[in-house]
Amino acid sequence: MNYPRWNTIKQMLLHGYKSAIVTAATLLMLAGCATLSFITGADTYWGRTAPVTKQARAYALHIAGMMYERRGEMERAAEAWTAVINLDEMALAPRLRLIRAHLRNGDHEKALSICRDALKRLPDTAELWIVYGELNHRLGNIEEAIAAFMKTIEISPDNLTGYGALIELQESTNDLVAAIDIYEKLIERSPNSAALYYQLGINLARIKDVEYARDTFQRVLELEPRITQAHFFLALTLFELGDFERCAEEMHLYLSERPGDVAALEYRAAALARLGHLEKARYTLELLMAGNEAAPKHYLQYAWILLELEQTERAQQFALEAGAYLFADIIFACDLLRTVPLAEQPSTPWDDRFSLDDVEAESDLFIAAVLNMFDEKATSQKIFAMLDSLNDFVAFSPPLAFFRARLLLFLEQYAEAIDTLLTIHSNGVVSKHTHYHSAVAYEKSGDFQNTEKHLVAYLEINPDDPDVLNFLGYFYAEHNVHLDKAEELLNRALKQDPENPYYLDSLGWIYYKQGKAQEAEELIRRALYGMDSDDAELRDHLGDVYLLQGDTERALREWQRALRLDPSLDAVQKKIEKHQRSQD
Repeated sequence: MNYPRWNTIKQMLLHGYKSAIVTAATLLMLAGCATLSFITGADTYWGRTAPVTKQARAYALHIAGMMYERRGEMERAAEAWTAVINLDEMALAPRLRLIRAHLRNGDHEKALSICRDALKRLPDTAELWIVYGELNHRLGNIEEAIAAFMKTIEISPDNLTGYGALIELQESTNDLVAAIDIYEKLIERSPNSAALYYQLGINLARIKDVEYARDTFQRVLELEPRITQAHFFLALTLFELGDFERCAEEMHLYLSERPGDVAALEYRAAALARLGHLEKARYTLELLMAGNEAAPKHYLQYAWILLELEQTERAQQFALEAGAYLFADIIFACDLLRTVPLAEQPSTPWDDRFSLDDVEAESDLFIAAVLNMFDEKATSQKIFAMLDSLNDFVAFSPPLAFFRARLLLFLEQYAEAIDTLLTIHSNGVVSKHTHYHSAVAYEKSGDFQNTEKHLVAYLEINPDDPDVLNFLGYFYAEHNVHLDKAEELLNRALKQDPENPYYLDSLGWIYYKQGKAQEAEELIRRALYGMDSDDAELRDHLGDVYLLQGDTERALREWQRALRLDPSLDAVQKKIEKHQRSQD
């Protein structure tokens, strides 16, 4: 009769294989009889002694650890792999498994300690550097994680795992400039990879490098025309660059595959409207509103197109459906002017119907839906002409004046906005909204005193508004005044929203001004990681913090990132030139 287990052992013993005892131990474990106690200097089977070498014992322990791991006995598995490491200081696999065992138990620090010890013995092992980087990433040690992944690439330039881990980390921490650099290096190695170009384009779009992003998405479609989403992103870059004809074409190609995409329909309608194709824009918005995802802004956009087509009654109807009640009234009143004598017009028809809270919300909607999407110059001229026509016969109306001021601020016409807001204040209207927007206009105009005055006035009305607490605190920090007060304001804001990246950056900037470099670095880094995208101002701040610490090299690196994100930052360019010279 044939006994496979006996035949296997017999054959190995007869041929003198050194690993016989290991195989026997493994088979015993499979039978459910394995423990660490069977590993001795030698074992006897059927009257014959098989010597167990150090290497064999280590291998048997490693296999035992794997079996314990499969059974879920992680403590015994860790014990086995620790024993392997004690036998073989250069063993890699059991170290990796031991690290993983500690991770499963939630002991990240122990895993990190084992990894550090392993790297001392095996410093040129790419796999260990990857693990070390991942561990530091989990623990929030971002700088160490980046250095570990860079070391992986240095040791093994062909190991794509290192590139992938580094990119994932950079994208998750908003270090998009560094991620772009890695994608460019990978493209040098794989110049025909549509996937790499696609990811590069996404990151370029996130940092608003629209020309480079446009070229990148065009390359994606040259390499792989079936990547439908590339048409959408290419169209967005073309819209930003003012190439509305090509934008409409690319959105048409995208919509042929995904006809119900709301964002694509909205941008195609906007592009067509900017080209003067109002009927096509109207039809595109009708397709959008026929679906289930139409938002108030889309009804308002449709109302604006109808107004341009001189369908005023329908324009008013859809403005009402959008919740833009003041705008609907403006349309109605301007239309009424054509038929009703001035003497019969009501003097202030809006004052009792609309609070400035109402106008604030509607202004946000109008700016997002109309001024942002349609031709800014033409739309602003049209709405201002409508407001001017009402001013000819209506006594001063705070809602209309405030609506005008909000549009002027969006258009960066700060002097005119200030004049309009002053008129509102001089007519006895007290509102947190007029104070807030007055502060914005004065701050943009460089008027410290009036900016502070209106922010303080706002907080007297609403003392716990975190955005305004942040505004005033950061304003003080920028001018290097009242830093203790600024710190108190930001702590109040952060108490309400502890992870808000803008508030974190502001408090970090206050700490920088106070000379607290370490605290400043920690907060500004947290702010960067919490942003939706990389941010030039925060990179500039971080560079200044590193300079305060005496680390000119890292400061230069952050300023270069800031300049890559926003090439218009002349002050950053000057800092780079100054400190590069000092480095040379």
